[in-house]
Amino acid sequence: MTDGPMTEYPRQMTPLWAALLVVVTTAAGCQRPVQVQPQAVEDAQVGVRVKTALVNDPQLGPRVIEVRVTRGLVILSGLVNSAEEATRAVDLARAVAGVSDVRSQLVVRQPSAIELPAGVEPLQRPVRPNDETSLASQRRRLAIGASVNTQQASDESLAAGTTVGPLFRLGSGRGVGLTVGLSWFNADLALPSSPGPLGRITIRPVMAGLGYTFTDGARWSLGASMVGGLSFNSFTLEESTAGDVLALEVDNSLAIRPGVSLWLDLNSRAALNVFSGYVITRPQMTFLENGQFVRRSVRADTAVFNVGMVYKLF
Repeated sequence: MTDGPMTEYPRQMTPLWAALLVVVTTAAGCQRPVQVQPQAVEDAQVGVRVKTALVNDPQLGPRVIEVRVTRGLVILSGLVNSAEEATRAVDLARAVAGVSDVRSQLVVRQPSAIELPAGVEPLQRPVRPNDETSLASQRRRLAIGASVNTQQASDESLAAGTTVGPLFRLGSGRGVGLTVGLSWFNADLALPSSPGPLGRITIRPVMAGLGYTFTDGARWSLGASMVGGLSFNSFTLEESTAGDVLALEVDNSLAIRPGVSLWLDLNSRAALNVFSGYVITRPQMTFLENGQFVRRSVRADTAVFNVGMVYKLF
């Protein structure tokens, strides 16, 4: 045995540890930071700006247009409705900052040109000859015209007669709606004690109310209404009146009128009306009888029958 320090020799390395050492050393040497190309970022930003310009355009907004950008070159693809839309898309893209050029791959195709499977027929709405007239009538809610009125008063002191008066129409739809009534008429006034007519009384009611309309949706409509309002009355004295009774004036009065009306649209502008109703009004009149002023109610309730035409304004 020899005295002195002992010298240690390294142990022999196994193959497994050697392989692990090689892998770790290689991996550590290959790690490099990932770098994003500036051109790719700029192309992405340009693509967003072009897409925004297309979506915000009133004409091209609803269209589905795909945008691709490569080094400032913009490629547009998708469907448009006309060559003008394709040109507009190219112009909008070319105006965006960062765009070097624009290439269009847009396809012009009408949206209605839809290819259906074989054996499938397109669904078509049946068109009736009167559809155009019906739609035009519904768009015009106010009409004015004139009617020939025949009336028969319930009071024997008022004679039957025929007059011409105004005619209005509000609305033309189905269901409940506003109704205007102008059942104007006039008649000779005569009392049993007078030898002849005392004069001519004119009844001009201005009424409004509600009505319900039935319609076939094409040309005709049938309505029932109830209206009420104020009647503006006047009296014209007969110059040849002789006797102890003299009619002087008539007051305004309240009036109501139920009625039934039939409308027939002749075309998109003109309509024919047939109406039957009953006007209820009781005006007060002033008479001079035997030198004294007397106020008396006149029962001017009158059945009316009108035939007229109106012109539709709007």
